[in-house]
Amino acid sequence: MIVAVRAREAIGMKLAQDYTCVTPSYKGAVKKKGDVVREEDVELLEKCGHFVVYVYDEDPGKPGYIHEDEAVDMLASVITGPYLRIEHREEAKAFIYSEERGLVTINTTGLKIINESGVFVVVTRKTGCFLDRNELVGVVELIPMYISQSEFNEIVEKVKPHLPIINLHPARTVRIGVVVTGTEVASGLVRDEASPVVVEKIKRYGGVPGDIVYAVDDEDEIAGRILQLLETHDAVIATGGMSVDPTDYTPHAIRKIADEVVVYGLPIKPTTMTMLAYRSGKPIIGVSAGIIYFREENALDVLLPWIVAGVRIPREYLVSLGEGGLFKSFLDKAGRRTG
Repeated sequence: MIVAVRAREAIGMKLAQDYTCVTPSYKGAVKKKGDVVREEDVELLEKCGHFVVYVYDEDPGKPGYIHEDEAVDMLASVITGPYLRIEHREEAKAFIYSEERGLVTINTTGLKIINESGVFVVVTRKTGCFLDRNELVGVVELIPMYISQSEFNEIVEKVKPHLPIINLHPARTVRIGVVVTGTEVASGLVRDEASPVVVEKIKRYGGVPGDIVYAVDDEDEIAGRILQLLETHDAVIATGGMSVDPTDYTPHAIRKIADEVVVYGLPIKPTTMTMLAYRSGKPIIGVSAGIIYFREENALDVLLPWIVAGVRIPREYLVSLGEGGLFKSFLDKAGRRTG
């Protein structure tokens, strides 16, 4: 069993959990579960605020209960999908890492069930983020030192319909074509500033930049260029002509050829005037010329992680972006102006 004793009385006994020290420059375990307390450890424990510690008294087990060290690893293995690995860390935490580059999706219902339990806490990245290999995706902790086997089983049963809760969808070899619209660009009057931004974004998220074609401000020509690229590409991005001006035809062209328009008007700033549609399962993105000015962060950073992972983008996810949808790039360049 486990008992609480004063640190000095614990000399010669095994600690039943990690003990942490926190300073402005350090946070970590100074003594770990299973360590035998020595006389010279007492001062260190007390300096870190641990005047009373938990130690094993005879039998280190507790029948019918799971210690936090095992419990966090067990839950992590239940809630994670493929392409993720679990590493046990000090202070009884399970860290979950990406094993591939790709898109993170979280089952928010299942996550809420766990965090409402009052027993486990699971903290994750947000759905829609794109990670490289070996990046931290989530952390699992147990609040008490022990959880009963029956309570653990009950939590697992509740989340079963929502598993896996933490998912990583690896980036695939997705070839993406680009249609740059605008008579002024197609005629050579103005230099094409949009396609370099699009190509850089495609590469950033692991896609393969494909052909770049140009179209004047004409609905049929824009639609034709998109259809042409869809024959040899996995997705198409059309830039420019996305507002409601009389000469902006890109949304009309996309609607004309799409099987489904998922959204027109993405609740984010910048590049709100964005459209996502599908034709024969292939994504078509229409994005405003605002990507030229807001090249650091825009609608392509929201949509491309899903496209390169080959995951259909849910409308409910896109319409939820309004909360937190003011991006830093917008705030830095536009949102803080006064007068």
